[in-house]
Amino acid sequence: MIIEIYRENTLCIIRPAGRIDLATVDEFESSLRDQIETAPAKLLIDMGKVTYLAGAGLGVLLATAMTLKGHASQMGVFGVSGRVGELFEVSGFASVLDVHPDELSARGEVH
Repeated sequence: MIIEIYRENTLCIIRPAGRIDLATVDEFESSLRDQIETAPAKLLIDMGKVTYLAGAGLGVLLATAMTLKGHASQMGVFGVSGRVGELFEVSGFASVLDVHPDELSARGEVH
């Protein structure tokens, strides 16, 4: 898995690529935790290049969203499609997390 991080003022975009599974979930969680420590006002996660997402990865996303809420910050997810999108729908996470179709709408709606 590769994780790119982009920061712009109070916005942080995390772009993981590849599989988020039991072998990589700790790295994913650590990357999110590192960004939370800087308390961004908005954290966006681009799931467009994630080819597989294990249940543990969903747990990390939910825990991150809850932590940010406690810091008066917000988290949005975009680029969810394919099997990852199906997982979001089947698990109900599409209605629990702030999911957007693309980066532009995520930037505009997460506030």
